[in-house]
Parts: sequence; C-alpha cells; structure tokens
Amino acid sequence: MNIINELISNRHPADKSHIELSYITHFYCDQESISSVTSLLKEYETYPAPLLDRIEFIIVDDCSPIEYEIPALNLNLTWLRITTDIKWNQGGARNLGVTYAKSDKILMSDLDHGFPASTLAYLADSDNPGRCFYKLRRKRADGICYKGHSNLFFMSRARFLRFYGYDEEYCGNYGAEDYRFVKYQKYQGSQQRYMPDSIWCYERQLDREKSYHNLSRDLSANTPVDLRKKNECSYFGREYGHSRIFLNFDWIKMKTYNRCPAMPPKIRKYWRPLWWWRWLNPRAAR
Repeated sequence: MNIINELISNRHPADKSHIELSYITHFYCDQESISSVTSLLKEYETYPAPLLDRIEFIIVDDCSPIEYEIPALNLNLTWLRITTDIKWNQGGARNLGVTYAKSDKILMSDLDHGFPASTLAYLADSDNPGRCFYKLRRKRADGICYKGHSNLFFMSRARFLRFYGYDEEYCGNYGAEDYRFVKYQKYQGSQQRYMPDSIWCYERQLDREKSYHNLSRDLSANTPVDLRKKNECSYFGREYGHSRIFLNFDWIKMKTYNRCPAMPPKIRKYWRPLWWWRWLNPRAAR
C-alpha cells in the first residue's frame, strides 16, 4: 500500500483525473444580481460529498454588465467570463465551457433547469455516451414527466468537438443554433435518445425581474442563416453546413476551486494489462 499512498499524496493539486462528469451552464444577467446562478450552486453544494468529489461545475458568464462577487463554494468549480459583448452568445458560451471540461462526459444545460442528486450520480456512473447524445425528461412537483428541453444534452465531449460544437455564426442574434446543432450531429451519425424516465431534471422558478436578462427574442436574423446551412448540408454534404467559427471572442478565468477527494481511487490492477482487449474491442475502449 505504500506505493498507492505515495501516488495519491504526490498528485498535483490541480489534478482532475477523478472527475467523471462535467456540468456546464452559462448565464447573462443584466438586472440586479446573479442570485439565479448562486442559488443553484448553493443547492448543489448540499449534495453528498462522494458525488461532488466526482463532478465539476463550469460556469460561463456571457459578458454580464453587472458587478458581483463569486461566493466561496465547496465545489469543483471553474468560473469563466466572456469579455467580448455579443448578444445571444449562448452557443459560444457552451463551446467555451466544453473546452474547459475535464471529463469526456458532459452535461450542458441552461440556467433555468436543475438536476437532483440521483440524476447527477447516474450520469457520473454511466458509460461514456460515445456517438449517442441524450435528452432528459422534466418532472413536475406532482411527479408527472413531460418532454425534455430542446437545448439540454448529456453527451461525449469528444463527439461534441469532433463536429465543431455549436456554430457561432448564429451568435449575435436569437435562435436556431440549438436546432442546427442537433441536426448536424444527426447528419454525422450521432444518435439522439432519451434517458430513462427515472433520470430527470426540473424547471427552476427564476426571478426574471431581478436576476435574468432583457434580451429580445427575434428569429428574423437567424432564420435565413439556418436555411442556408440546411441547404449546404443538402447540396454539399459531409462537413459543410457549419461555419467552424469557434471561440470567436475573448474571455478570462475568474475563479477555480478543486475539492480534495475524500476517497482514494478504486484499485484496478488488471486494467493496464488488458489493453489488448480494448484494442480488439472498440466498445470496451470507451
């Protein structure tokens, strides 16, 4: 056991090899406060420690014009701030969050949705999604499930980046980037599926007068952009239909915090000698 204790004690303090799920969300607040963000993180902070040790939270501020302080939170946390003011830059904010993710399993969600501990634990424990990307149904307080949000996904970071993430040509105007993201992934052979009903999320009740935004939702600018991209896919195929504009802005890292895991890693003595099995069986290499 001496070598195991030495391995654990000598890990770099910024080491993230124990992270099994990267949770990415973003916000733009132009009202009074960012309480819509901090209240969610403080709720997550109450979840079981063994779960929080394995999850990182990546928060992207999409150039909010208000000043605020980031509270002290006992979470694996990376807080980024985009400093280029681009309206409706949520596609770019997600691209940035995924770039910083330390797990290949990523959960991307808008701020108006939350996840119970059981759902986060299931996603952290699950196999790598590979070429599948999943939606989650939402559950009301009365226990009734209904359809998932159109821009909430659990998927592989590698798959996300392989096909260039969200197309930032849509940024600057409202809408259609989430629809085209799904279509483009499907055209490339990715399979969209639903998680079981027992793996759910919920809609949060936000104060949209004090901790939200006042941006206008007008589809008129992005509708012709989306039609052109649809036609590029139809006529040219392969990897046309995506501008490949990616991280088209400046940003800074505002805060990072790493929890010290309470439990040591599980010992898997036979993992390395079985490399040949993973070489022969691609599914086993996930």
